[in-house]
Amino acid sequence: MTKSQKTVYQKLDQLRKNLPLNPTVEIQDLKIIAFSDHHRGQNDHADDFRICKAAYHAALGYYLTAGYSLYLLGDVEELWECRPKNVINTYRDTLDLEKQFAVQERYQRIWGNHDDHWRYPGEVNRLLGDFISAQENSSSVPEAHAITVTDNSEPIGEILFVHGHQGTLESDRFSWLSRYLVRYIWRPLQRLTKIKPPTPARDFNLRLEQEIALHGWANQRKGLVLISGHTHHTVFMSVSHEQALEREIESLKTKLEKLKNPAEKTKVLEAVSEKSAQLNWVLAKSNGIAFHISEDKKPCYFNTGCCSFADGDITGIEIENGFIRLVRWPDDDGKPRKKILRENPLREVFAQCQ
Repeated sequence: MTKSQKTVYQKLDQLRKNLPLNPTVEIQDLKIIAFSDHHRGQNDHADDFRICKAAYHAALGYYLTAGYSLYLLGDVEELWECRPKNVINTYRDTLDLEKQFAVQERYQRIWGNHDDHWRYPGEVNRLLGDFISAQENSSSVPEAHAITVTDNSEPIGEILFVHGHQGTLESDRFSWLSRYLVRYIWRPLQRLTKIKPPTPARDFNLRLEQEIALHGWANQRKGLVLISGHTHHTVFMSVSHEQALEREIESLKTKLEKLKNPAEKTKVLEAVSEKSAQLNWVLAKSNGIAFHISEDKKPCYFNTGCCSFADGDITGIEIENGFIRLVRWPDDDGKPRKKILRENPLREVFAQCQ
């Protein structure tokens, strides 16, 4: 274990230890959509969310009507680059839409490194109070949230929601310096050049190191499922989406080699081509990097991806009807519908995480 990984473990242990008593929810009653990393700015060239706004509003409309709880896992507002009031004024309509979940007590927000301004209850009450005031203890945005999941009243596991920056050098321990550099150096430069600052969302070494640490920590905790954001990189059951597509392609190629019927071979070859297109589509969004871990690890780590992809797509983790899913908005045709990228029974996930 590296020194940086050890620091991540220590921070997560401390965070989990200091959480209040977990609420208990029956597995069939869980109905959650978790999004993160919107990075809402002020509608300029440095605003990564503006191109994703339509997809996000469509998703919120669906999940609100369908009875889901909305979980926002940090970096919702880009407060390293922008003043809070500017962001709130720019995206008041988005906040009003999110507020409808709060009014129905189906809303949970935690803070990340880029919106760590919300760690201060007074600032939350002053600036966000109008949008989350329907919630009990609305002046508090925690750093993490956990749920104990039961099946027929018997505990079967725990889900821990964090942003995922905990323990990192640039995003946690020296976040004050990173915030200064982003706001006063990188943001003016980005306005002129559209160059992005180095973050775990864009830097291979930062991303890989943090994801290995997050998975490694969860892998050592019995019955725990960790759901985070921060890296902007979708991970489902400790396997990245691109890694899952690679496995599907190899399986189809193996099947293709055994086929004799020309019509069947043509059909499978078309499936290989389609999966290859999907793989390269995903790799393009993740800077060409696939996250790989050992095959014998628990399927305990999930990552929402982000709501600020450059092509306007958003991804999230959905839990409903006993299943956990990785979803994308819009669908393959660009319609305001979700695309289920991967799914698995949540009971099976917990069983493998014991």
